[in-house]
Amino acid sequence: MDGIIKLSDVLLHSEKFEWSDALFLIKDEKLTLDSKCAVLDPDDVEDDADEDPKYAKENNLKYALTMQDTQSIAENAKEQKSDCTVEDLFKAFLYYYNNDAFIDFYS
Repeated sequence: MDGIIKLSDVLLHSEKFEWSDALFLIKDEKLTLDSKCAVLDPDDVEDDADEDPKYAKENNLKYALTMQDTQSIAENAKEQKSDCTVEDLFKAFLYYYNNDAFIDFYS
């Protein structure tokens, strides 16, 4: 999927993306729910020397996480909190992104 979207949309609807895709975030931008991002096929590169898809390079995006990880973050948060909000999803995302571990909302 090529196209810039908001991080909140990805977190709220992560199950709609292919697990084999990856989340790319705008480089050097403070993360918020309104952060711009894209979900791209990480293997869609011009040649083997390229690390990021052309679309990511053209739009100042950097690889963040696999969609499989992003989906797992959302699933884990929803399992812990039946009334999980988008803010909870964002908190869980940031925790995982910074710590490579799932958040425990109740510790």
